[in-house]
Amino acid sequence: MATLDRIPTENPPPTSTAWMNPARAIAIVAVVAIHSLGTVVEQNFSGMGPDWWLANAVDSASRWSVPVFIMISGALALDPNRGSKPRRFLSKRIWRIGIPLVFWTVVYVLFRRYYLQPDDESWNPGVAILTGSPFVQLYFLYVLAGLTLLTPFFRLLSVHGSRRLQWGTGLIFLGIGMLDQWVSMIFDVGEANIATRFLPMAGFYILGWVLRDIVLSARAAVLVWSTLLVAIAGTAAWAGLGPGEKPWLFPYAFLAPGVVVASMAAYLLLHFHLREGFGLLHRFYPYSFGVFLLHPLILYPVRNLMGLPDTVAGVALHAFVMPLAYAVVCAVITWLAVRIPGVRAVFGEGGLRNPYSLPRAPRPSRRRRPRPGDPADAASQTPTDSVQPPRPVRAPEPDP
Repeated sequence: MATLDRIPTENPPPTSTAWMNPARAIAIVAVVAIHSLGTVVEQNFSGMGPDWWLANAVDSASRWSVPVFIMISGALALDPNRGSKPRRFLSKRIWRIGIPLVFWTVVYVLFRRYYLQPDDESWNPGVAILTGSPFVQLYFLYVLAGLTLLTPFFRLLSVHGSRRLQWGTGLIFLGIGMLDQWVSMIFDVGEANIATRFLPMAGFYILGWVLRDIVLSARAAVLVWSTLLVAIAGTAAWAGLGPGEKPWLFPYAFLAPGVVVASMAAYLLLHFHLREGFGLLHRFYPYSFGVFLLHPLILYPVRNLMGLPDTVAGVALHAFVMPLAYAVVCAVITWLAVRIPGVRAVFGEGGLRNPYSLPRAPRPSRRRRPRPGDPADAASQTPTDSVQPPRPVRAPEPDP
């Protein structure tokens, strides 16, 4: 409590959230890298050769990505200046999260049943859905859905709570989540399900808002970089040398100590380094949700054709080249899909707000109709800020 007493009661001045756009673009590639290497890390563990250690190092260095996505979502959703009535907020989230959750759950249940595991009669799709993790990446949508339901209540912290209360609440939720994961994975006690899977991640969601407006100094950035590298190295060493039949499981968990520290450090460093520029990443980020949704449908068939790598060069290909290739292909598919009215909704873009469409032209004044070349006419031809603002100030609505 003495540490919390040193925290100022007031929040720091608000800063631009434009850095979150390129941050999400980088994070989605890291997520794809995790999935590209996950089976390699698991199946090549017994040999523990150079190929496994490279896969282990890249996997450990990418684990910050999912918590950072959750932190960015919390940083935007809990902003009191973006606040709206709970009913309106939740109705928008149904379009953004609810429809993709239902549609892609069906897609991946069929994909798993008829492509990946056609002969596995022990797998029950209904039970898989009730766990809140019917496929490798879909648990994230179930986590966001649960956090969305509590967002109007969490927002009371940012509106009425002091800085100390926000820190304390976020750290308590994070501590509970870390304890829950440690008990469930180490002692096999309890298991997350569709109703509870989001709760361990609530600490990241709240702390994303708490840390949002902290801008590191150059000296502090060096210290945070050192912390990030030590945390990644600790995760990799624990995964390879730690005790247990499968030591790679727990240290990779998103609420394992090393990953928690790395996630907090990465969040601050992304803010520090991505405040200006990175126009290409700004253009890529609107399709990051589509990359998240689509990439397993391409990754698994391609990897089955190529086979699992067992050499350093093969692992490097799957760690550095293939994730970028998967991301680009999925981004192109998403770019095409969001322009089809009947398909747009399953990519989270069919509701009240569509960042890929052009804004409507303002109604002409009764005094004088705008002519070509007028400022009003030029403004009506400007794409929305979710595509590529010249100097973005606020990031768009939170998305996975």
